[in-house]
Amino acid sequence: MRAAAPAPDRPDPAEVKALEATLRDLLVKNVPDPLVQSAQDWGRQEYGRVGPRLRADPVMGVRNDGHWRRVAVRVPNSAALGVGITEAAYPEPGKTTFTAMIGADCVIRFEQQVWRNGRRLYSGETRGRCRAAVLLKCEATTRTETKPGGLLPVPDLVVRVRVTDAQLFYENLVIDHTAGVGGDAAKIIGETIIDAVKKLKPDLERDLLAKANAAVVKAADTKEVRVSLGGLFGK
Repeated sequence: MRAAAPAPDRPDPAEVKALEATLRDLLVKNVPDPLVQSAQDWGRQEYGRVGPRLRADPVMGVRNDGHWRRVAVRVPNSAALGVGITEAAYPEPGKTTFTAMIGADCVIRFEQQVWRNGRRLYSGETRGRCRAAVLLKCEATTRTETKPGGLLPVPDLVVRVRVTDAQLFYENLVIDHTAGVGGDAAKIIGETIIDAVKKLKPDLERDLLAKANAAVVKAADTKEVRVSLGGLFGK
């Protein structure tokens, strides 16, 4: 019978709290606007007849067509972000893993247009709000590299951070306003938009994962941060 793998070491709770504070400070200063966005068939076109239909010599070209939809989620008050770190562990020497849960009140802007044969039949915008939470699975690895040459080679410490998974959750989604529409029609549109947001959720999560990793790259110019231990020793 194979022995169970040893449980990974856990960081001190004080270290986790310090990481939460650092992460929150970075997020408050660097929350992207919009937080996430996605589009479904926005800008879709087809090839067909364009121009007046009475012309004997029809002109062919591309024309707008279809049901265009796009949604953007914004955080209007980044100072109110909530950040929690869970599942922090040292699974192996030189590697730290943790899960970051980030919560915020968000506003949603949903736009849709209906095009047929190059003519816009409908254009509308709906605004809503919700409580959103973002779950980020993160991994930080460290290693040392020694440059050749010199009487006393001093290593560099290389730190690499990446986001391995991103999930988006939301609750209490409320539709506040649909431009130019009220009553039962607004309620129907609101229900349609809630359904559309659910369908666009995988696209929003992909955008979120890409932005999370892009933020890491932007913060350090690369996914790897190199610290000269020689410089530290010199100080």
